[in-house]
Amino acid sequence: MILATFSYQLSEVIGDEQLKKVTPAISQRIAEETGIKEWLFLGYGCCLEFFLVLDKGEEAELFWDSHLASLIPSVKVVNAFAREGRDTVQYFLTIASGIGGNIDGKRKLELLQESYTQGTEEGHIGPVLHRLFQRGILLYEKIRQETSFFRCAVERESVIREIVEKVVSPLNRITTYIIGADPALQALVEELRIGGCQKFFFGGNTNFNSEIFIEQRWKGIILAPSNSIPETSDVIILFKKSSNVNLTESLPRLLKRRKNKQLLFFDFTDDPWIHSLKKKYQNFFVYTSSEIQQVIDKNKKVQQGILDEILPWIEEEVSEFYEWYHSEQRYQFAGIIGSTPEMQRIFEMISRIARSDITVLIDGESGTGKELVARAIHQLSRRADKPFVVVNCGAIPEQLLESELFGHLRGSFTGAIADKKGLFEMANHGTIFLDEIGELPQHLQVKLLRVLQFGEIKRVGGNETIHVDTRLIAATNKNLEKMVEDGIFRSDLYYRLNVIRMTLPPLRNRRDDIPLLAEHFVKKYARKFQKEVLFFSPKALQILQHYHWPGNVRELENVIERAVALTIGTTITENDLPPHLRESFEFVTPTETTQEGSALTLKEMEKKFILETLEACNWNYDQASRRLAIGRTTLWRKLKEYNITEETSRKSE
Repeated sequence: MILATFSYQLSEVIGDEQLKKVTPAISQRIAEETGIKEWLFLGYGCCLEFFLVLDKGEEAELFWDSHLASLIPSVKVVNAFAREGRDTVQYFLTIASGIGGNIDGKRKLELLQESYTQGTEEGHIGPVLHRLFQRGILLYEKIRQETSFFRCAVERESVIREIVEKVVSPLNRITTYIIGADPALQALVEELRIGGCQKFFFGGNTNFNSEIFIEQRWKGIILAPSNSIPETSDVIILFKKSSNVNLTESLPRLLKRRKNKQLLFFDFTDDPWIHSLKKKYQNFFVYTSSEIQQVIDKNKKVQQGILDEILPWIEEEVSEFYEWYHSEQRYQFAGIIGSTPEMQRIFEMISRIARSDITVLIDGESGTGKELVARAIHQLSRRADKPFVVVNCGAIPEQLLESELFGHLRGSFTGAIADKKGLFEMANHGTIFLDEIGELPQHLQVKLLRVLQFGEIKRVGGNETIHVDTRLIAATNKNLEKMVEDGIFRSDLYYRLNVIRMTLPPLRNRRDDIPLLAEHFVKKYARKFQKEVLFFSPKALQILQHYHWPGNVRELENVIERAVALTIGTTITENDLPPHLRESFEFVTPTETTQEGSALTLKEMEKKFILETLEACNWNYDQASRRLAIGRTTLWRKLKEYNITEETSRKSE
């Protein structure tokens, strides 16, 4: 495997609309001419960058020789650069963690997120890029939480916001007046809006189309032209003087009327007269472009020092990436096996939330792996070296559950012969996983709510309040919303639990993962039973992929354990599988034949079924995906795999 990056500097800026037009052509060209199956690209300003996962160096040479000029003929390439191997892995992680690139790190991270999401939908993101992106998210969260790197204002717009916040906060009550045009005007207004500013007025020729902004992005924000300084102005930003705005008269008049109330002025014309007003009026603060630059330079030095601390983290991730790639865990994420888009979205979500202490509610059918996901979140969190306590709320008798969760004092009930810590105390500084949370009795729901709100518990029979620092992850296979409507589950507790919700897909919606899971379980039980079982017969694998798996991954594991125990030799055949699996497969396959009378393969049956469902739904993809019981992304991937379109379907009729 070779991971390569190709960077192209273009003679002109490629706009977003042009990128949208050329993206399908680029995708088709890469697939047809190079056969590369895993890749993504970023477009920003005058640059395009391609990340490619290659089997051999010849593919890299083929891509390099084709050059971008043939992909986008209207644009001239003025410079090109290539990276390979560790350099590419390090570069990707630098972008994915938000710290680098030759444009603003945050903006490049946003572009990477968009390209990754699009590539996942289109099916050209595989295990390598999934792994790098997910580890990059974890790095980003680590950098954000453990350093001040992202709090260093190193752009002019962020420095202005930082100064405004210190001098005239709160920002949601201030009025900002901007005079003159500037290339970064839009970015500045966006930065102040994110900080909380809601009122902006513009004087002179700003070339700022406020109507478009209000319509597209800023509902409820005041953006208006004004050639006189509003009397409520708290911040004035002067990019360029204008004959329409008479500062000589209006500024002193405004300062007198404010009666020493703070006024912040950013002067990018470096006018000495404005500076001189500081001596006449109290609480009049003026910043020039050179002073802003001084702050930027100072913050960049601080940020560079932090970067020296971060770079070893990235180097460690690069080494771990290659260890992962050469291991047997290429399709695993924190102990969870999956390669389908449905599971990659779960892995991405875990990466984003693991390092925070946010409450998580995991739902899904029985056997989908809810405890595995909870363990993965804990394993990747800052609490990983602290306890992970599992509680099955449905397996403990109701009369004992309160004591188990919150502990009890000696003599508080019959059999309480000594003081006992509850599971919340045992999980202190770690994570507690409450499985089958829907089984929790209502009187204990109140106590759990208090834990979530205040981090407080009381042991059974005691009055002392005990504080605990425990992250809570809950899981259910029930419809909690329906239970709230029926008055069985408290609504206030439900809203406290449902901060981050993760819905795990049933195994029938991720059939492409069945061979990976089956292989994993075969190795596990072959070791356990000391047998040399290595393979599945094609028929056995077909049966496994065809079955609907009501018990999900847990049922699959049990089936494989049985098969390994029963099989003779190195191969599991259909005769080693339970009768109900074989019968389910045989019930369907004899009736499905081609026009020549031969039996359809499993792939042909699936294609035929998808096509018939789409036609029955009048090619409504949402309706068809619901009827097929698969996600819309999975449906799109299947359509691409089988080359199914409405147009080709009509031609074949």
